[in-house]
Amino acid sequence: MPAGGVCLKNFFKEVDMRKERRRERGRHKRVQYFFIETAKALFDAGNGKSKHLDMQESFEKNKNREVEAIYSYSTYSTYKEVMGKFGDFLHEEYGINYEKDFRKLSTDQLFECIDHYFEVQKNDEGLAKKTLQKHVAAIKKVIGAIVPEIKSHFNADNRMRWTNGTEKQDCDRYNRPDVIIENLHRINQVAEAIAQLQRLTGARIGDVKKIKIDEENNRVIIERSKGGRDRSVYFDYFKEDLEKVKQYKEVLDKALEQKSFSEIRKNEYYSALKLACKKAGEPYHGSHAFRYEWAQNTYEVIKELPRVEQAEFYIRILEERGKSTKDIIEALDDVRKKDAICEAIISEELGHSRLDISREYLKLKGK
Repeated sequence: MPAGGVCLKNFFKEVDMRKERRRERGRHKRVQYFFIETAKALFDAGNGKSKHLDMQESFEKNKNREVEAIYSYSTYSTYKEVMGKFGDFLHEEYGINYEKDFRKLSTDQLFECIDHYFEVQKNDEGLAKKTLQKHVAAIKKVIGAIVPEIKSHFNADNRMRWTNGTEKQDCDRYNRPDVIIENLHRINQVAEAIAQLQRLTGARIGDVKKIKIDEENNRVIIERSKGGRDRSVYFDYFKEDLEKVKQYKEVLDKALEQKSFSEIRKNEYYSALKLACKKAGEPYHGSHAFRYEWAQNTYEVIKELPRVEQAEFYIRILEERGKSTKDIIEALDDVRKKDAICEAIISEELGHSRLDISREYLKLKGK
């Protein structure tokens, strides 16, 4: 027993607890948590109060009906999700990790970030107008509470430009992707490489530059994808596709020696993809359509495997994610009951935490 009679086991336990507390404090200083906590404060301020009365009071005092608080839980939940996404965007695009980094931005710099955010949401994920309108409302409310000067940028012209997204469509993949790719090849071969990498791996646009090839295990690894989660995409049944990934990755890597991915995406990829869609006679609805295509094509192959083989594949994925034996058994038992092993495989490879989200990609009804 060390000096003072302190048990070593308890001593090291306390050290671990201190480390965990430091990690937790650091985690909550991250910019996305700062935004979410701000949204919660606005909800706490409005919860149980009358929005109508507050709007009347605002009109009497300021001659407008703008209110600062958030009054309903459903609105708070939506805004919380949007602000987490906006925080992830600032981290990925600008390296803004913490509240202190965010507070260093000038109003003009912040406007540039917001403007670029909506450009990405329209061109990357092809968000519908109604969804974009929710994002505009959330960012104005929450960021406006932190930096009131930014509200002046949410004028009619900017709001119209930011919400000029696609109408909701029944199918979220392109009907003639091969024709679009042929057009991209003629227009811009770096843009073609990015689109092909999305088609071959199901990568989000922001993850394309992170692709790492693990030939020994026939897989592609994407570190710190959305939500900080690592993704693995397996090519045991698509070995020719892995060779194509290598080829297109070489094209992109060479381009990245000259320009940043953000520049390529903003100045080349989106414009080339829009033109390729126009030439193919397809309505443009973003690069996220290639992620839908990957999910649906992969599902069609995996669902034909024997059930035992599907189960073995699913177990392998969970093992390589570091899941415990107990968690693997529970997860496998759950998806077997739902008759959804194949769907769970696609969900894991997409990097989704919920099966219902992947069903949206696969256009399947819940079980």
